[in-house]
Amino acid sequence: MKNQWNRLVIAAIASSSVFALTFYWYHSTGKTQNSHSNEKPLAYVGKVVDDIQRRQATRLLWQLVNTGEPLYDGEAIRTSDRGEVRIQFTDSDRYLDLEPESLIVIKKTQGEIALDLMEGSLFVNAKAGAQEGDAPGLVLNSANGKVDLSQASASLSKGSGNSVDVQVLEGKASVKSKDGKSTELSTGSMGAVGASGVEFDKQKVKVSKPNLQKPVAMNADDLQPIPFEWSGFPTESQVSLYIGKNRRDMKPIATANMGDSSLMAELPFGKHYWKLVAKSPLGETMGESAVYRMEVIARYAPTVVFPTADVEIPATTSPFDMTFKWQKSSDTRQMTLQVWDDPKLSHSIATKSFTTEDSYTLPGLKDGTYYWRMTSYFNDSEKPVLGKMQKFSVKYTDMQKMAALPAATPPPAPKPEVKPVAFTMAETQMTQYFVTSPKADFSWGTENLQNVSSYRVRLHDEAQDASEVTPVEVKENKFSAPVPKPGRYIASIEAMDKDGQVVGTGSSKAVTVAPMPILQAPLFIPTEGPLQASMDGRSTLEWNNVEGATDYELVIKKEGKELKRSKYKTTTTAIRNLLPGEYDVTISARDTYGRPGETGPVRKLIVPDKSNLKAPTLKKIKVN
Repeated sequence: MKNQWNRLVIAAIASSSVFALTFYWYHSTGKTQNSHSNEKPLAYVGKVVDDIQRRQATRLLWQLVNTGEPLYDGEAIRTSDRGEVRIQFTDSDRYLDLEPESLIVIKKTQGEIALDLMEGSLFVNAKAGAQEGDAPGLVLNSANGKVDLSQASASLSKGSGNSVDVQVLEGKASVKSKDGKSTELSTGSMGAVGASGVEFDKQKVKVSKPNLQKPVAMNADDLQPIPFEWSGFPTESQVSLYIGKNRRDMKPIATANMGDSSLMAELPFGKHYWKLVAKSPLGETMGESAVYRMEVIARYAPTVVFPTADVEIPATTSPFDMTFKWQKSSDTRQMTLQVWDDPKLSHSIATKSFTTEDSYTLPGLKDGTYYWRMTSYFNDSEKPVLGKMQKFSVKYTDMQKMAALPAATPPPAPKPEVKPVAFTMAETQMTQYFVTSPKADFSWGTENLQNVSSYRVRLHDEAQDASEVTPVEVKENKFSAPVPKPGRYIASIEAMDKDGQVVGTGSSKAVTVAPMPILQAPLFIPTEGPLQASMDGRSTLEWNNVEGATDYELVIKKEGKELKRSKYKTTTTAIRNLLPGEYDVTISARDTYGRPGETGPVRKLIVPDKSNLKAPTLKKIKVN
């Protein structure tokens, strides 16, 4: 018995020592790697969408990466099925955009920044930094050669086997195969770097519209069909446009007439993958273009803050100086304010252009009704985005009318000035979420409550004219109303006195009403590799905590057949009585409203067919 205890103590000491040494090595190398005291980063993480992970050269675990973090030699970056990331290189304006489900390694060798594309696709904009002499070269390494991208803007994707598809959108790229032969790809060229060198696309399909390097911008209130134009397909073919959310799943949405080289297609706002496919009259595929990525973005006219639509403004001076206020978009290069004093818009009294200003005071307005609108011009387009035509009225107060009264008539007491009504809603509440029915809630305040008896509220869709909306009168300084659908709504308020006169107006506010997002999927721990049951058949499963989750649902399947579905309040469970074999397990979370969230990726659970329990042995046999 004593010898057995000695063996256990020695085993415990040895095991603890190994664990301690491993722990010390892991964290000491981690500190060394993270310090980078004498190392300059190769790039920085720019815009991040969804989950993006990095792995350092000397590490085994993947870690989440955030905007602004530096990237060093040998680091790997990977994106999820919905993840995107922009990597901005140091010492130049060059950058690359890594697409969903992609994996890339960044290295620095012989004065060059080398990219190893392991999976997926990316876009490189290196032409922007081509004129900077001190910028290092930028190349893409593959098993079959090297692509010099230092003077090109190009799209690259991992092809079949070890090949890499290259599309030069602007500039030129040099391809050097492993046998030493060099080939230059110019603007519009496409090819694949494979085992036999550079294989060019024999169809030589060129797309002239839309612009492959810029997003397609549309007026948010007037979505128009997008023109597609090309050349290079056989004249006897019929070309169809295929659209999808990823490169693997694209479906035809529009088809040109036989022999035509253009078509029009309506696409919703967002990011899309697309390609052109040419077919013969018999339906046989005669060729197809490369796969491109396009983003359709919404453009808005400046958001009007003041005056609100159809507002009646009490003038305290004659003539009256009117102040216009607005909010501009981030990529707006110019805004124009136009004001007319007649409904036919034949007599303009002001046309002013602005670049950075957000207000303007128009002097000398008389009593009457005025019509106005704001127009935006954007950096990459000469076509303006016209705002909605709106109107307001200037009404002189009793103080200006006193001069017309007989001298014997005592002047009425002037009403106290009421400052404009101001929202008290925080910026974080400008986006409101709903679970079942969309609804908007907001409140406000004024500094002169004794002269305000009610409020007149207008709430309307941003695509709707405010003059067509019937105002709602409320007694309290809060308002709640259902809305027909999710979207962006404009709210405006007028303060009324006991006589029903307007004594103050509030600046318009844009409120976004959106469905409450479902919970993200929890992830099993560890996050990679199969889940392993112990030798006695006991399976201990653990997953990360999801904020907002009330419980978790675990599903176990084998060969597609569901064996067990259980709910848990905690993030761990132990399962017994599973027969040896492989099982598929998934985990999802439910929120406080009982809604199921996203289901995590299917993981393999392996129950071994061997046990660590020894069969009983007979020490003595006594026969009577």
